[in-house]
Amino acid sequence: GDDEELTFSFDNIAYYDYKNQVPCYLTYTNEKTHKIIMDNLDKSAMYGGFYEKLGTGPRYCPSIEDKVVRFKDKERHQLFLEPESMYYDDIYVQGFSTSMPEKIQDLMIRSLPGLENCEVLKYAYAIEYDALIPTQFYPTLEMKKWNGLFCAGQIIGTSGYEEAAGLGLMAGINAALKVQEKEPLILRRDEAYIGVMIDDLVTKGTQEPYRLLSSRAEYRLLMRHDNADLRLTEHGYRIGLISQERYDKFLEKKNNIDKIISILENTFFGATDDLLNEYLVSIGYESLSAGISALDLLRRPNVSYNEIKKYIPEVNPLSLDEEGVFQLETIVKYEGYIEKQKRDAKNMIKLESMKIPEDLDFMNMDGLAIEARQKFTKIRPLTIGQASRISGVNPSDISILIMNLKKGNK
Repeated sequence: GDDEELTFSFDNIAYYDYKNQVPCYLTYTNEKTHKIIMDNLDKSAMYGGFYEKLGTGPRYCPSIEDKVVRFKDKERHQLFLEPESMYYDDIYVQGFSTSMPEKIQDLMIRSLPGLENCEVLKYAYAIEYDALIPTQFYPTLEMKKWNGLFCAGQIIGTSGYEEAAGLGLMAGINAALKVQEKEPLILRRDEAYIGVMIDDLVTKGTQEPYRLLSSRAEYRLLMRHDNADLRLTEHGYRIGLISQERYDKFLEKKNNIDKIISILENTFFGATDDLLNEYLVSIGYESLSAGISALDLLRRPNVSYNEIKKYIPEVNPLSLDEEGVFQLETIVKYEGYIEKQKRDAKNMIKLESMKIPEDLDFMNMDGLAIEARQKFTKIRPLTIGQASRISGVNPSDISILIMNLKKGNK
């Protein structure tokens, strides 16, 4: 549970009452649960042969029978009992998805500690869905073969509401921009998780329902929750999805952070700053024996901007809310790591700026490995950056491709 006010929006319009939350509980499967499952495995839609399994199931939310079969060495599996409301008594049993018949589900769920006398309001079920091969799409989510046809969500191989929402947003944006005959919006891998997801799908494809994990992103330090506005507001404003009022508010915050960093850089403290030294001693540091900039002081662990700004009157007119303070402290304290990732990202951006003609003949390009010719022809990468991320393509193939582009060889 949260112990502070948090929101997905940077507008800070409304918060839920985080002090008034209801607890979740844990329970576990047991030997009896596992025996019921194993004795009735032939009745499971997943295992009983009731459907023709064409694809790979979701890796990150397997059914309980899947867990019991695959992890026979485990004596129990953890389940979360999650209240669905503060106003009525529905409990969602997270981790207990199944495709068993209802009668078997009754036996299974009532074998769990604490649920012996429960009433089932909604039974679990299994799903299977068909998906299009995502390498058939441009990074705009328009199909390569069918001009003007945009797709999004589970139909192009993802699994999860958030992934579907992100793809739907981008497909809608690019469909609108195409109708308006404007440049498409393609988010880079260093500026948005949506960019990572779309690039993974259209460049690498997927053999199973795709979920977007932070570990898929090379530039995680650049794509933090606190700086989503710094990364994406300019895009939103440019294409008409951000109002002038919201944009002005964003610019004020951005400018205030830049000004505060400049002031901190040019403000120095020394051994004679008694009140500041009292604060430093209170958080475990020794008093200052030599001069230090306020910026370097803020880089220290546990040193708070809200505390040291008391001794810097120049920053007082520059207001920041708590989210802005968090963003400021993150930028300052992790500057070295962030700058390193920015340098790495610049190399990628350079490769993304090198466009590949859509009619380039890869199959007859001298020097390319056979696998690279086949992969390039199938995926039709739009940039050198995208080409370099195709699985099975070697750095030498990219060098040969760049050389041919420079020669203007089609």
